[in-house]
Amino acid sequence: MNIRFFIFSMFLLSFFIINAAENEPVTEKKEERGFIFGSYGRVQPATDLEGGSAKWVNIVGHGSRLEQGSYVELDFAYLFEQPAKGPKFDFVSTLAFSESLFHSNGKWAALNTLRNLFVRAENIIWKPLNMWVGSRMYRGDDIYLLDFWPLDDANMYGGGIGLKFDTWTVDYYIGFNRLEIDWQYQEKQVVTDTFGAESITWMDRQRLVTGLKYEHKYQLSDKGTGIKWKLFAELQRIGEGEKYNDPVDDENLISYPEDLGWSVGGQLGFYGYQKNSFFNMFAKHSGGLAAYGLLSVPWGFDNEYKTTNAKEFLFGLSGNTEFKHFGNMCGAYVRYFEDADPNKYDNDDFVEFIFAIRPHVVLHEYFYLAFELSHQLKKTNGLTRLSDDSEKNILPQVTKISFIPIVTIGGGNYARPQLRLVYTAAFQNDDTKALYNKDDIRSQRSVLHYFGLSAEWWFNVGHR
Repeated sequence: MNIRFFIFSMFLLSFFIINAAENEPVTEKKEERGFIFGSYGRVQPATDLEGGSAKWVNIVGHGSRLEQGSYVELDFAYLFEQPAKGPKFDFVSTLAFSESLFHSNGKWAALNTLRNLFVRAENIIWKPLNMWVGSRMYRGDDIYLLDFWPLDDANMYGGGIGLKFDTWTVDYYIGFNRLEIDWQYQEKQVVTDTFGAESITWMDRQRLVTGLKYEHKYQLSDKGTGIKWKLFAELQRIGEGEKYNDPVDDENLISYPEDLGWSVGGQLGFYGYQKNSFFNMFAKHSGGLAAYGLLSVPWGFDNEYKTTNAKEFLFGLSGNTEFKHFGNMCGAYVRYFEDADPNKYDNDDFVEFIFAIRPHVVLHEYFYLAFELSHQLKKTNGLTRLSDDSEKNILPQVTKISFIPIVTIGGGNYARPQLRLVYTAAFQNDDTKALYNKDDIRSQRSVLHYFGLSAEWWFNVGHR
């Protein structure tokens, strides 16, 4: 671990703690303690109306969520009884299953993992003080239509400490990962006198992640209207290591040096001007390791196998406005990315953009009629080889129009559960079709169809 990262982050956290004495602790509502079961999930059987299964038609990193496959999270949490004037402890676990469903593919093999497994404590010595340790989806506000967290989307294996007051919060976190890939981890077979051969750990490059988040809210009226702003900073570090590149040649090694990454960003939001209404803007700048993502494997290294020159600029927005009989959701982002290699005219450097709007009309308290319009494009700096063996600079673009009748419990866009009928027509330009293999059906059609049924729900997930 690079101790400088830890010292720097703790220094910033100490600054907020010292100045917290002038603030009143957050006013808490009485809550019920004990066992909680909650869930988020979606089930989406669909077809392409051509006799095949529905095809994913997104060319950007975070496209429309309407075509996502089935997914479910099951929460099992226990909120311990709080002793008088003592700390408050919570245990949270989230078991997640992917879209591999027996009634769809006939395989008795659902893919599952633990997304959350942590213990949290509040009111530790001082009422505003809280901490947690474990594995946690540690996130902020999202762009719902794109299923994207543009600012702080940390899937952490570590812990954190924070302060929570009525108008502001500050949180510090630190964690580690070591992906089971030969950029971070590698085993090697060696000969031993006792067992003949055994497997040893050859490369073990653990990534350290540490970050700080500060959020402040200003209440503008007694009706709940307010403004909030948020600052975010994150540092990443990975140690050096040697990749054993050839099992026959012991000297064929790739030496990876120590590498670093960083992210800084901010968020500005306006909320409460109508029921369930808000508007958020996000901005983030990342460099080095952080430009690729926390759980991603970097590509396009420089000559020293480092990511120093990689960079990312991201701007996003998300909003929801609701009135009695109609409303609208929106989401968009633009992202510029450069990898670390010196070649600035390859397809690893790009700009991508998407916007989506979903207006709806309330035909009945429990029946909405929604439409979604989205457009996405991706421009790379390099040349793309076409099916006729020629090369050119392409600009793929996809426009989607969706028709979505919704049966719900009532209460607006964020009321769940919902039952939906979804029809989407995706219009591809010729440059988009050139992205697919010539034998891929998507390379042959300018219009692709998606017709499906959809169920989405969430309940009792606020304890996360």
